[in-house]
Amino acid sequence: MAHILVVDDEDGVRDALVAMLEEQGFRTTSAGSGIAMREVLVGEGLAVDVVVLDCLMPGELGPDLALHARSLRLPVVMISGSPEAMEFADENGFQFLVKPFHFDDLIAAIEKALSSGQSG
Repeated sequence: MAHILVVDDEDGVRDALVAMLEEQGFRTTSAGSGIAMREVLVGEGLAVDVVVLDCLMPGELGPDLALHARSLRLPVVMISGSPEAMEFADENGFQFLVKPFHFDDLIAAIEKALSSGQSG
């Protein structure tokens, strides 16, 4: 099954997403910041299939993190309530879900990312 990296600074949101994804059979790793995301992807070198990325976190901006993941040839599903983040995702070809979203929409976005074979 696919390995999903969930990046969100809100513990409750991150934990809920991880629990729901694991219930659907996905392997998961989570990160609470951009620094932790980079450590998972580069430092630990984990094989990740898709990144689910919150766009509004303290520290490094979500768009920068999305571009970093893309540079590693990883598909990204961006999640946020920010109109600016939605505009960035649209302009740069990233999938985007507006918070709050239905879990089924997240699964569909992940499956689309996995089947596309494309980064971003």
